[in-house]
Amino acid sequence: KDQDGHLKYDELRALQAATEGVVLSEEMYVMACKTLNCHPSKGISLEALKFTYASEGADIDKDYGKIFGKRKGEKETTKEVVKEDGDDDVYEVGKDGVDISS
Repeated sequence: KDQDGHLKYDELRALQAATEGVVLSEEMYVMACKTLNCHPSKGISLEALKFTYASEGADIDKDYGKIFGKRKGEKETTKEVVKEDGDDDVYEVGKDGVDISS
């Protein structure tokens, strides 16, 4: 919003709502700032935001798509884990269902 390189409460709250459909409380914002070694009045730095996307379960491409939409000419991609009892994990990735089995 203010393009200062940090996500303050209102900015992170809007990002969270747009990407996850969840409203971020101010208490959770303060906790996230402290966890990421950022001061709540300054906001979460770009480096700290990158760190959150490096964690397991985070998907920056999915969030980018939710905010900006698909890029021109870009195919829609999906990732699905299919597992049946006794079977290895099967990852189906992409529009055409390319699988990567573990």
